[in-house]
Amino acid sequence: MPLANITQPALINISDDLRLRAYDGNFSIAFSWYQDDVVRKFSEGITEPTIHLGLSWIEKKFSALHHSGELYFIEVCENGTFIAIGDVTLQENNPPIEIGVAQYRGRGIGTRVMKALVNRAKEIGFKKIYNAGCYEDNYASQRMLENAGFILVNHDKEKQRKVFELELI
Repeated sequence: MPLANITQPALINISDDLRLRAYDGNFSIAFSWYQDDVVRKFSEGITEPTIHLGLSWIEKKFSALHHSGELYFIEVCENGTFIAIGDVTLQENNPPIEIGVAQYRGRGIGTRVMKALVNRAKEIGFKKIYNAGCYEDNYASQRMLENAGFILVNHDKEKQRKVFELELI
């Protein structure tokens, strides 16, 4: 929704089997993703199994993302039907991406999605995507960012985070 004076496309087709679909308000799709230990650790920094992320928490998160940039569901085609497997938000500062369904991780989907977002960012006039961060032990996200053209600019050992940026000029 809210990149000023920019209309978010309903769909961004990446390939015949992968697309981004604009967020439609149905945050409950993501409930199971945010119960996954990998997502909880690498997205939210939660390693304590007794901390639960309920629907109200997910609704607040998606509302904030929706109001800070272009929020999309990541969808793959299975047996002729597109199903949501994650989410991603296009924003200049720290664009988050989640592959929420474990069976789709490690297949290059995140890299393909991030490259599509980079193209969209160029299309709408972003000059830079900055502060794209991930935990230092999240090697998959680091590879994804590097494969999409991002460059490591900071390693905050105290916060255990690496920060990447990409010039779009």
